[in-house]
Amino acid sequence: MRKIVIILSVLAVIISACIQINTKKHSVTTNDTQFTQDTVVVKQRNALSNPTWGVLYSKSYSYYWLAGKDTLDFVINVTEYEKDNTFSLSVSHKDPMLFTGVLEKFEKCFPLIEEDFNLSKLTAFELKEPIFYLDLIKKLSSEYEQEFGQKNISYERLNQFLLKSSLTLQLNSFLNSNSLNKNVKSYQIEKFGLMEKKYYKEYLRNNGNLSNIDLAEYPEFTIVGMGLCLELENK
Repeated sequence: MRKIVIILSVLAVIISACIQINTKKHSVTTNDTQFTQDTVVVKQRNALSNPTWGVLYSKSYSYYWLAGKDTLDFVINVTEYEKDNTFSLSVSHKDPMLFTGVLEKFEKCFPLIEEDFNLSKLTAFELKEPIFYLDLIKKLSSEYEQEFGQKNISYERLNQFLLKSSLTLQLNSFLNSNSLNKNVKSYQIEKFGLMEKKYYKEYLRNNGNLSNIDLAEYPEFTIVGMGLCLELENK
């Protein structure tokens, strides 16, 4: 009987130790997973190319989002002009995303950008065309239809429309909340046009890498073109 008790006691200790080891292994695995889900922003200085149309650049950086060892589908490129040290931002991503998400990434990246550039010299943003930002086109398409229906308008009228749209209110609020003391001065969408909903997936497949999207929340038409450029001015 005594031997049985001793044997059972030893087995209990071994089982308890095994449980603790398994728990520790699980904890380490969980921590590693959490770590890979964290994102960090890193920067890279770019080599300057030969001047185009007489425009000289003084420096250029790219800011990347990393999750573990993987580069995420979002990059901010910054280029400074040699003439007056003004600079512009451009974003690069292939997948559609929320426009509010773009602004959040700008805000998180500004402290890092400020290490290399004078933020008061920021003069322009270059974004993807509106179709890549669902929250943006839902508002813009509704506002556009209320004013123009589904008819094409001139570039001048498009600029005037965008300047009084909810997009400008959103951007000016963002610029002022980040103490940049800037407002939107003008917009430009090259090869501007309107596109019906039935062509969205094909367009995104040809200009990005995501075609299997749920179109349920997308408006019946949207503004398209080659990017969305906006010029800034001091308040």
